[in-house]
Amino acid sequence: MAEITKVGILFVHLALIFYTLFILLEGKKQRAANIVLLLITFAVLFDIIATACMMIGTTRTYFTFHGIMGYIGLLLMVIDYILLLKYRIKYGAETLISKPLYVYSKIAYYWWLIAFITGVIVSIFRR
Repeated sequence: MAEITKVGILFVHLALIFYTLFILLEGKKQRAANIVLLLITFAVLFDIIATACMMIGTTRTYFTFHGIMGYIGLLLMVIDYILLLKYRIKYGAETLISKPLYVYSKIAYYWWLIAFITGVIVSIFRR
């Protein structure tokens, strides 16, 4: 396995930790608080780094099942980030997050999680 791929694996695990903390805290606080935005910011940055590293390190096509799932997961995460930022700008940090926005956050997270799990499964069967 290429060293750059190992770096990507490290960053995708960091993205998993920060994205999970974001979902848990967003559900608990139900607000676009600073810590909630900070967590999703790190999740997005780490996932972008992870995706780039894995694309650089791959010897196969970029368009595998896992790759497509991952690109969609990253896109959904970025959209969630943008929606949350827009919501905070429009309504402020102390306004309750709308139910549809929170539902979208959960759907995006679950999709991302499925993409992560498919990556784990692919890694197991490649050995």
